[in-house]
Amino acid sequence: MLCALAAGLALGPLGGTGWAAAAPRAAYPVGEVVSDAPLHVREKPTVYSGVVKSLRPGQRVLLSCQKRGGWVDGNPIWYRLQGSRGWVSARFVHDHQPVRAC
Repeated sequence: MLCALAAGLALGPLGGTGWAAAAPRAAYPVGEVVSDAPLHVREKPTVYSGVVKSLRPGQRVLLSCQKRGGWVDGNPIWYRLQGSRGWVSARFVHDHQPVRAC
């Protein structure tokens, strides 16, 4: 009886199926701008592409996917922003979750 009680306390209350529901995963990974100055969002994954907008330091964005592009401070990875046609260099964005390839 004591073992059953201890097991029940360790498992906590169970739902209808007896399994706890997993927390939903975000549809897109979150990235945080870690540059000291505003970060340019570019039309293509290269510093030679046109700027479409800028992101402020500390701003969080949704990352759609990643691909290799022009090198920025030793890093060739670029992130495509979700809901935008723009790209940002991974050199200045910390990804909080893995980002899928484009």
